[in-house]
Amino acid sequence: MNVRVARAPGLAFEAVRPPADPSPLRSDVAAFVGPTRRGPIGVPTRVEGWREYVQVFGDLERDLDMPYAIRGYFENGGEIAWIIRVAAPGATTSTTTWMAKGLAALGNAIFQISAATPGSWSRNTRVSLRYRGRTVTGTSTVDVSIRASGETEELRAIPAVDLVTHIASASRLIRIQQIGTAPPATPRSFATDTVVLDQSGSAQPPQFEDYLDAIDMLLDVSEAAIVAFPEVHELGEVYASRVIRTAASAFDPLHDRLVLVDLPRDAPHVRWHVDDILKWVGTTLGRGDDDKTWVARWWRSAALYHPWVRVADPLGGVASPVRDIPPSGHVAGVISKLDRERGPGSTPANTALLDMLDLREDYSNDEQALLNPEGVDLLRCVPALGFSVWGGRTLDRTTPFVAHRRLLHRLVRAIRRVAEPLVFETNGPVLWFTFVRAVTAVLLDAWRTGALAGTRPEEAFGVVCDATTNPPEEIDAGRCVCNIELAPAVPMEFILIRVALSRDGSLEVLS
Repeated sequence: MNVRVARAPGLAFEAVRPPADPSPLRSDVAAFVGPTRRGPIGVPTRVEGWREYVQVFGDLERDLDMPYAIRGYFENGGEIAWIIRVAAPGATTSTTTWMAKGLAALGNAIFQISAATPGSWSRNTRVSLRYRGRTVTGTSTVDVSIRASGETEELRAIPAVDLVTHIASASRLIRIQQIGTAPPATPRSFATDTVVLDQSGSAQPPQFEDYLDAIDMLLDVSEAAIVAFPEVHELGEVYASRVIRTAASAFDPLHDRLVLVDLPRDAPHVRWHVDDILKWVGTTLGRGDDDKTWVARWWRSAALYHPWVRVADPLGGVASPVRDIPPSGHVAGVISKLDRERGPGSTPANTALLDMLDLREDYSNDEQALLNPEGVDLLRCVPALGFSVWGGRTLDRTTPFVAHRRLLHRLVRAIRRVAEPLVFETNGPVLWFTFVRAVTAVLLDAWRTGALAGTRPEEAFGVVCDATTNPPEEIDAGRCVCNIELAPAVPMEFILIRVALSRDGSLEVLS
């Protein structure tokens, strides 16, 4: 029977969610690795916006910085994020049992009710189930009400025969499975039961190896272009620096993602002095060995931002309404926003930071003059702009600018996209022309946005893929070589205005 939907004359709206397939061409998507309140452990998960993050991984957690950093990412312009929740092995979930005695539509079954994901968040969760054997539609239904710490969920009119599968697909907090059958009991057409999950749910802080496993997982997440570890310093400085170095060295050969680095929470003194910062970068982080080529190239894929930011903490109460968190989440949001607005070749700086109240530390112009050449990008409170990123350098002294690296990342992603479907094509003029056209289109966009120098495209870049770059030995080896030369526009870090005082006392601008 065909069902006709009556609709009155007028304008009707139907909300349709657009497809959100991951795109390896995007360079505005961030990935965060660290502990969260709940959610799947060790599974790269894509979320769109803060609301979806909360649905999957839970809300803010007083003992964790990472949820606050992710909130800062979305508040500052981030749209999509990949999250990898890490925890030590042996994480467990809280459970309990429920006996559906006399409930015919449930087969007098014994059910195990457990938390959907591991962690202490689920301890003492109350699950209320209301069974209706007789309804207007003739279908037995179950209402499920869940009360976890700080979270609630209501699932209404679930067909009793579909209880297990419906909970698995609709509930973000619990799972139900049948583990046995109860002895025969007096049939009931209506019942209300409440059970409480036990205290067994736990998830211990992640260890060094857990972060390494997450880095390996991110190698396969092609959409991730910005990577942050807001909680890594809880490992201790030796292991935290090893995680950062491992990530930078693992991602650098891909040429398509940037690692954001935070300084530790605790400073050697009351505040992080310039000497302390440079010592930490050179000694603890290990950049002091960058005279070795095999070490130096890592740092072109990493950028350090400082200081920590102060944000409102709804969990702190009257006593602690503000908390300090690493800046990587806020900075990642700014990078993501500017990438979509201006392109990856724009310097992620001189943009207001949102969702923050203050900076934990402030630095003078003289102090910044010492830190900036060493690749330490400061967050400053700038007149007429407020809190903003005030630097755009990587930790590599030889190729220092973040804008240049991210422009290269975008180009590499574009080349991969056009190359993958051509992998079995004949290595000849048709393939060479396809490569040149694809790369030229990307570089033209970069030149039009000001990311490349030159008044004409010919002055900004050159692309060669022909018989000169692909001699017979390269073709026999199964390689197609394309030479690309480009002249990135140097970010304007200093503006010099020459003025002169004339004899009559007036001020004259010379240049």
